[in-house]
Amino acid sequence: MKIRIVCQEDLYAWILGKFALRMKDCFEKKGFNVDISKNPDPSADVNHYIIYSDYRKENKTNFDSLMITHIDNLVKLKFIKENVDYFRVGVCMSRETMDWLVNNGVPKNKLCFIDPAHDGKVTIKKSIVGITCRVQSDGRKNEKYLSQLADVLDPRLFKFKIMGDSWEAQIEKLLKNGFEVEYYDHFILDKYYELISSLDYYLYMGMDEGQMGFLDAAAAGVKTIVTEQGYHIDAIGGISYPFVDYDGLLKAFSKIQGDRLSIINSVKYWTWNYYCDKHLQVWNYLLNGNIDESCYSYPDGLHSLLDDKTQSILTYKKNKGVLLYNTILQYYNKTKDKLLNQHNFRHSE
Repeated sequence: MKIRIVCQEDLYAWILGKFALRMKDCFEKKGFNVDISKNPDPSADVNHYIIYSDYRKENKTNFDSLMITHIDNLVKLKFIKENVDYFRVGVCMSRETMDWLVNNGVPKNKLCFIDPAHDGKVTIKKSIVGITCRVQSDGRKNEKYLSQLADVLDPRLFKFKIMGDSWEAQIEKLLKNGFEVEYYDHFILDKYYELISSLDYYLYMGMDEGQMGFLDAAAAGVKTIVTEQGYHIDAIGGISYPFVDYDGLLKAFSKIQGDRLSIINSVKYWTWNYYCDKHLQVWNYLLNGNIDESCYSYPDGLHSLLDDKTQSILTYKKNKGVLLYNTILQYYNKTKDKLLNQHNFRHSE
């Protein structure tokens, strides 16, 4: 397949140029003949416009694909409707835009949606958990809980800041399990205030009426994971995640970790590789009738182009059964029309 990416924007200016460059790089790695130009190539199998508004019907080729996004007024809607008979497929950037266009008169068989991709280069922001107390010889600070947490928490998601002496054993366990730890083995007042303000969560595990660091954390607006006892409970609304034992503490951290992972995983597969694969599946289907059944692994791409009737039939067949699908579909349409005619005839009597 020969692919021409049409992009009027300076490739190094901003987002549209980035789309063009990332797609070119991805397609080249897959072995395709691909280039970028401000103009379409009539000899290319696919001319893909990075932005729909650059399309001109007088430059129509055998296969024009348009990325459609930011349709926020009737002028833009009019442009798409005036050109829909000329381009082969409009690739919306979201399901919402695709549905809105369909509801406003753009033929569904001319539209699909493919969610955008990210570069996968950003570092996961670690939530900073702070502890500011001394370990006591009688174990009343429940420091053992921290060692237990080290075995179940994801070190990609949490960093610990600890101020107070005798935490060496727990810190050793954290470091061994891959956690980043900032440790001060004695109190430095100015550093303490700075530390509190830098936290995402303040942690206190003791059951000895309360801990003064909780007050400073609450005053700083830091979320608190503290024992539900003593003067902690007198600060109405001050405890973000209350607990009284290790099971409760684990439940609190599991909730925090689960929420973080849910956000991260929401775009886990929104990569340039998947983005380009989905385009290829749409183009191959429209060019050759080939249906890659992996398209049913996600809601966008080719899956969103196929109508409900086609989807229900293809659910039960393999990729090589395109001919079978066509036969079934033709039979379905003939039977539907026959039944409809019988229904109308009876009612006319």
